[in-house]
Amino acid sequence: MRTVGFIPSKLNSERVPLKNIKELGGIPLVNYTVRTLNKVALIDDVILYASEPSICGYIQHGLKYNFLERPDYLDTQEAKIQDIIKEFLRQNNADIIVLLHITSPFLKPQTIAECVEKVISGGYDSAFTAYEIRKFCWFRGTPLNYSLNMPTPRTQDIDPVIVEQSSLYVFKRDVFEKTGQRISPNPYIKYIDHFEGHDIDTPEDFRIAELIVNTGLYELD
Repeated sequence: MRTVGFIPSKLNSERVPLKNIKELGGIPLVNYTVRTLNKVALIDDVILYASEPSICGYIQHGLKYNFLERPDYLDTQEAKIQDIIKEFLRQNNADIIVLLHITSPFLKPQTIAECVEKVISGGYDSAFTAYEIRKFCWFRGTPLNYSLNMPTPRTQDIDPVIVEQSSLYVFKRDVFEKTGQRISPNPYIKYIDHFEGHDIDTPEDFRIAELIVNTGLYELD
């Protein structure tokens, strides 16, 4: 069973220009993801999937990965992650896909390894990282995890809302081919904190990531 680390990438980004190669702590962002996947022993190969081969020039010497060129149409704003995964699986024979986005540089190798192990062992067909939120949440104008008709509970007593961290998904090939989704009906959910799961989507997110690196909360060894 072949397990592949899958890194989708494009150089252009609307909100943070050239985000995937923008320097974080003096190092182009893409390196954090490649380096982390290199540390997961259960992964057989790391594939950087991009339409621009020039991104390889920003990856530090010694990191192990392979570049796979993807069609330009997958760089458009209309392209969905399902489109990208479908085309990747057409080009690659991976049995288990470890999808990790470049925008989460602080995810730990042991977190990824735990998710991969849960899928390889057969107990789950997929896994993903998530936050467990114990706050008063609303959805479409209605309280989601508490009631206005009941006494307000303590936050530690309310049912948590589970939020996908949206950067790490581990799934079997046949799960996606059958459902078109990264998550099966019985997934393993790995809960992480907001430091580890920090996702860079906006300029503000990038500034926060710089603070995390500059204050020593994360070190790229």
